[in-house]
Amino acid sequence: MATTEHDTAEHIMRGRDGHGLLRFLEERPELDHLRIELVQDEIVMRRSGSPFRTCTVALLGSQMERAGWAGLSGQALISGVPGSEPKADLVVTTDEAMQDNCHPYPADRVHLVVEIVEKVVSERDSDYAGKRRWYARSRIPLHLLVDPDEGAVELHSQPGDLDYGRVDRYRFGDPVPLPEPFSFAVDTTRFKPYPPKLP
Repeated sequence: MATTEHDTAEHIMRGRDGHGLLRFLEERPELDHLRIELVQDEIVMRRSGSPFRTCTVALLGSQMERAGWAGLSGQALISGVPGSEPKADLVVTTDEAMQDNCHPYPADRVHLVVEIVEKVVSERDSDYAGKRRWYARSRIPLHLLVDPDEGAVELHSQPGDLDYGRVDRYRFGDPVPLPEPFSFAVDTTRFKPYPPKLP
């Protein structure tokens, strides 16, 4: 939907859900430096990631590519679960599944989704809870949560109606074994923890 300078968020939203407002905001050039997503019926705007965070996404994407998977960075997702259109740090799928170049990308084509937790408290809450529950309810089989603040990794599996039924915890440096259809371990030895905050 093309917008004009006279469009307002209220006009765009009239008779629509949050996806209409999301499209409106994504088309605003002055917001190009932000990552805008819909999480639990709320618009969330984030600045670009820190170098450590960006590097971790790149490392994970490389590992997935080497293993024959397609890694989509910052990809918007959609499913039959209303109220959210998150942009995952990394979406892992197959080349075949994305041949139609569908955007937002259907969650039922995703095998693994990765989130790198931000230092900002509100963004940590969003990553830990709201997005994780949406991924589970959308039946994404695996959710890898990387927390550079804690130097920890969580692999969530067994998605259900409320959340994932299982979580396996690891520390940076540990191999993180992924189950079928992956059958390889994520190498976390090059993941960098966030530096401590200065007083």
